[in-house]
Amino acid sequence: MRLLPLPDGGLRLRLDYDEAQLLDRLVTQLTGLLQSHSSTALDPDPLFASLEIGGSDQTPEDPALARLFPDAFEDADEASAFRRLNEQGLVNRKLQDAVEVTSALGLGSESVGSDESPVEIDVTARTMPAWVRTLTSLRLAIAARIGLERESDHARLLSEDETRGTVMVYDWLAAILDSILLVHEAS
Repeated sequence: MRLLPLPDGGLRLRLDYDEAQLLDRLVTQLTGLLQSHSSTALDPDPLFASLEIGGSDQTPEDPALARLFPDAFEDADEASAFRRLNEQGLVNRKLQDAVEVTSALGLGSESVGSDESPVEIDVTARTMPAWVRTLTSLRLAIAARIGLERESDHARLLSEDETRGTVMVYDWLAAILDSILLVHEAS
């Protein structure tokens, strides 16, 4: 992964083909997770999609979804009321962001057996929020899946054979996110 600041305040993200493919797969998995929790078809207009009203009364049972959509209030009744009104719009916003990231990667299903040259993506001031939100959502979902809740969990999970690779992916996503934010701040 390499980043190059662009004169307009954006940046060019250059990923090795394998990195781009991994990121595309992760975002596709996130999209599937979000769609499994969605109660409507995604409106193609991002504004209307994010304003969609609806949702469940309960915190999701899936730990990744619970981390992505935590209760907004400590009081159970207020949390349920908020979730009923806003959850679908939040799901749709995350889906719109994920679609924007996978579209920018441009790999799609035809990436198998294609040219394996590096993938370059221009992350502009307009698209940067979607990238930041999607990378953050990926990290939250991964952390929930492996039980990474505190800083002390990181070292333990990194030392365990069955979670080491996942923690390394989690850290790699953090490096991309941190780099994007640093380059953006510097420009």
